[in-house]
Amino acid sequence: MREAAAWRAACGGGALAALLNSGFAAPVQAATRACNPIWSDEFTSGSLDPAHWTASEDCWGGGNGERQCYTPTSVSVGPRGLVLTASPRDVVGPEFPARLGRGAGRQRLRHYASGQVTTYGKAAFRYGRIEVRARLPRGQGLWPAIWMLPVDDAYGAFPRSGEIDIAEAVNLGTGGANLVHGSLHAGRALGKMHSLTGATALADPDASHVFGLDWTPRRLTWLLDGKPYLSAPTRPPFDRRFYLILNLAVGGRWPEANGHGVDPGSLPARMEISWVRVCAPAS
Repeated sequence: MREAAAWRAACGGGALAALLNSGFAAPVQAATRACNPIWSDEFTSGSLDPAHWTASEDCWGGGNGERQCYTPTSVSVGPRGLVLTASPRDVVGPEFPARLGRGAGRQRLRHYASGQVTTYGKAAFRYGRIEVRARLPRGQGLWPAIWMLPVDDAYGAFPRSGEIDIAEAVNLGTGGANLVHGSLHAGRALGKMHSLTGATALADPDASHVFGLDWTPRRLTWLLDGKPYLSAPTRPPFDRRFYLILNLAVGGRWPEANGHGVDPGSLPARMEISWVRVCAPAS
């Protein structure tokens, strides 16, 4: 999840810039390849499956100025599947995620709680089709996201090893266009990050939709309800294993770029995930 300024960055030289500049060179076509299921969660057990997911616990803000603490109590599984709930309440928690290996023991107070789950250390993927059926919440200041980070930082620390955003939305139902965004981010340093992004409209933002990424050794293609809307060639660093992240952020530089902050009337809010399915190309 990178803020608006990042995904508007201009491209420079090198392989990554070539990837981003050529992202729309070929027509975006629907994926028709056979695909074998390799991993899924239908969220029918009544609780979060610890073999698949970890509920995050940190008050970092993602490096994007987000206002929430992620807490396991904001994550639940029930009749509507996996539910990530954002609510206005004071929370004190770890300043940074444990995986970052910094700020051990440091705590932070924030005034919103929300949910995030990841497959870090449990499942990671390179190539295949990743689909998530979810209902995204409406509201000023809300930022639901389905995204991926690399397992091993083979090309170096962020942003060198890249980020894949399968689907993000901000401020749905607040008078502007109801858009879902797909993106790639990478670069030599935070100030030299290159990005590709595309967006498509949610015809009914109150309904559940299937957000997908078809990822092959040749191309990445983003889909909404099976219809492709963005495509880019697969080049380093997007040739490594990435793990999956689902979260509902509150605030941040992107949703608050319109100057309206977080609307108290938007909370509590729920991101409802019916299922997550991953399949691999048939051999």
